[in-house]
Amino acid sequence: MPKNKTRDTKEVILTVALKLFSERGYDGVGIRDISKEIGIRESALYKHYSGKQDIFNSILKDIERRYQEEVSTFIPPESMANILSGESDVREELFRISVTMFQFYLKTEYGSQLRRMLTMEQYRTSEASKFFRELIIDKGLDYISGVFTNLINDGVYVDADPMIMALQFYSPLYLLLSKYDNQPEKYEEALSFLEKHITMFNKIYLRGDKQ
Repeated sequence: MPKNKTRDTKEVILTVALKLFSERGYDGVGIRDISKEIGIRESALYKHYSGKQDIFNSILKDIERRYQEEVSTFIPPESMANILSGESDVREELFRISVTMFQFYLKTEYGSQLRRMLTMEQYRTSEASKFFRELIIDKGLDYISGVFTNLINDGVYVDADPMIMALQFYSPLYLLLSKYDNQPEKYEEALSFLEKHITMFNKIYLRGDKQ
């Protein structure tokens, strides 16, 4: 089998396994389920991976690479520059950033499957728990905290602890993701709540002359 064909098959196995793990959890999926979904024999799957745990471990190893690829346009670097230069309103920019995150975790196949799988499996393995904390929680908090630090230093927001602000801003976003997961018909309702949350947040932290 040509090397590129082997690579493609390995990636298809990971893609299908992620889908099934996100729907049924690790314990609810067998090698037979994965091979059947792909349309290959179980023996063909074993040519690429030694078993289900090997597939799961490979998904975790591949998460960082695929995550970076998927979110390369998630929050472009010009967002912060647009706010500080006055070219965009801070409320509008925060809403755009938040909507982009919502679209990634609720509407893109990889983002929604990744979040569901890690949410379930964080209690089963320490490795999955580590990825859940780092990707779903820590990276979001760190980025938002950095944004607020810049906005405080530039006099857009009042002087406050940027990490506490990040917690106050990000926690409702994560709760809304959980509330509206698997309910595409309520996506606009979710965005409405999101906009109200950002408006209220800015009433608290925007300086008086920026209101």
